[in-house]
Amino acid sequence: MKLSILSTLFLAGTLSNPCHGAERKFTSSDGKELLAEIITATAADVTLKRSNDGKEFTLPLARLSEDDRKFVLAWLEKERPNMRPAREVELALEDGSSKKMPVPKGFYLSPEGTLTLYAGDTVHLEFAKEGENWGAPKVVTEVKNPERTITFAFSHQANMTLLNRTTKIQSAVVMDSMTCALDSDEFTRVGLYPTEKAQDATDSWPSKVWILQLSKFEVTDRPAGEAYGERAK
Repeated sequence: MKLSILSTLFLAGTLSNPCHGAERKFTSSDGKELLAEIITATAADVTLKRSNDGKEFTLPLARLSEDDRKFVLAWLEKERPNMRPAREVELALEDGSSKKMPVPKGFYLSPEGTLTLYAGDTVHLEFAKEGENWGAPKVVTEVKNPERTITFAFSHQANMTLLNRTTKIQSAVVMDSMTCALDSDEFTRVGLYPTEKAQDATDSWPSKVWILQLSKFEVTDRPAGEAYGERAK
C-alpha cells in the first residue's frame, strides 16, 4: 500500500512524545494525528513544524480537520500584525552603488521578546498595562493606545542607517540593542539610550548596518539615565 506524503508526515508525528508550549495535536481530514506548532499561515495553507524531528512542511488547510482549520484561521487573525512578509530591499551604498538583500518572512517580535527590524521596517509595539504595572509588548497594526505604544521606523540611506522612535508613553522605555552589518552574519551589541517621557528619539549608525535587534524591553519611572547606566554595566 502506498502512502501519500501527507499521510507519512502525520504517521511519523504520532511517534513523538507530548510536549509543552505552542504545540498542538493536529488532525488531518482523514483522521491522522500530528503534534506540531504553527510557523506561519495564510488563508489557504499553513506551515507546521513537526515536534519529533523539527521538520517544517506546508499543508493546504483543506487537508486539516474542521476544528484545526478554525484554529489556524484564529491564530492567523491574532498573529497577522506580527508577521513579516518576505521581500527584497535595495540598499544604497556610500560609493554610489546599491545592493539587493533578501528579507525573510517571519515574526517581527519573537516568542522570547526580541524585536528584529530590517531596513525599511516600521513596527508599532504596544505594551500591556494593568493598573500601574506594565506587561509584555505585542506588535499591533495601528496605534490605538498611544499612551502604551512605541513606534520604531528603521530606514537606510547611502551615508547612514536611522532608527526613529516615536512614543507618547509617559515613562522611560529601556531596551537592549544589537546591530548586524551587510558584510557580517554576527550581531554586535550597541548602546541605545532609553526614550524619555513621551519624547521621540533618533539614533544613527554607519550605512553598512541593515538589521537591528531590540530586546529586554522595560517601561520604568526611573530616570532614563539611571536605567541606561544599569544596562550598560
